[in-house]
Amino acid sequence: MSPYIFVALSTIFGIVGQLLLKRGMAGIGQSEPGLLMIKRIVLSPWVVGGLIIYAMGVVNWLLALSSFELSYVYPFASLSYIGIIIGSYFIFRERITVMRLAGIAVIIAGVLISSRS
Repeated sequence: MSPYIFVALSTIFGIVGQLLLKRGMAGIGQSEPGLLMIKRIVLSPWVVGGLIIYAMGVVNWLLALSSFELSYVYPFASLSYIGIIIGSYFIFRERITVMRLAGIAVIIAGVLISSRS
């Protein structure tokens, strides 16, 4: 299996995990930190599922690190920002401003430039 698959899976699992965590915490809402909030977090299937999927991303990230130099592979992690922005737009109806679009363009340019070195 190509080590690039590990980079891609790490990014995808990271994005999905973060979106699930957001969904879970939105359902819990804001409350005072304490045992009640911890109980709600632990019992939330969205949060638990998000943590499991995020952990799968970490495992794939470790596999990617075993195949590539950190300075080469780390810029690819920034692609998760793009996935989060797009996922948040479709799932949570968050706005994508012109500045965020500019940020996405800069991230893509940075990854392309760093991947060629």
